[in-house]
Amino acid sequence: MDKKQFILKYIEENKSPWVKAAFYSDPDVSRLLEELTKRWEREGRGMPLDYATEEELEELYNKAMKYAFMSDDEARSQLWGGEKSGGLLSLIRRLFGR
Repeated sequence: MDKKQFILKYIEENKSPWVKAAFYSDPDVSRLLEELTKRWEREGRGMPLDYATEEELEELYNKAMKYAFMSDDEARSQLWGGEKSGGLLSLIRRLFGR
């Protein structure tokens, strides 16, 4: 299985909404996907992941490996986690200066 197929199978098709949410809320993943979406919008074919360089695909694959096999509890903790995880709670704290 290649890296793109792994990401699609273990993240995009993952039955856990918590795993998906944790993956997609990761600051590095968000940054990369934003750039890939811009490329995809210019070209208008395929899917954003088709426009990843080898380095970007490697980074997304490594992140997918981190999240793909988490339990719901681990993913939820990562999503709501603190400063290091870049979780939602961290964002809320930054917005409200706490």
